[in-house]
Amino acid sequence: MKSTILLLLLALVFTACQEMEGIDMSQLSPEEKKAVESLLWVKDANPDKSAAEALGKGDKRLMAMASRTTILPGIEPGLISKAKSICGIRYLEGSTDTVFGDTHLKLIQRASEYAAAYNRIVIEQCMEK
Repeated sequence: MKSTILLLLLALVFTACQEMEGIDMSQLSPEEKKAVESLLWVKDANPDKSAAEALGKGDKRLMAMASRTTILPGIEPGLISKAKSICGIRYLEGSTDTVFGDTHLKLIQRASEYAAAYNRIVIEQCMEK
């Protein structure tokens, strides 16, 4: 079961990577262009590496998506309040609950997947106390 889920997740990430390769910024509205530029970092982001670097520095804060309510991707809903108080949070650069177009939406989804993977790694260390 776990291997099937892992394969599906890898296929999704691979497909998203291919779609993000050729972003034509000239076709975007000024608002979407600005929003997309704030999330371009996610194209090459590696949650495993980022989590290892943060944990190596003693930073056990979880990644939150900025919106009207704080969203912690990858964290079980019943654990969110406890995780926020014990681990702390930091907001994902470029995250927002406003979507400016298809390209921006794809990057937001990719950022959420990144944050979920990152959080699943970090929460194990944080809640281990």
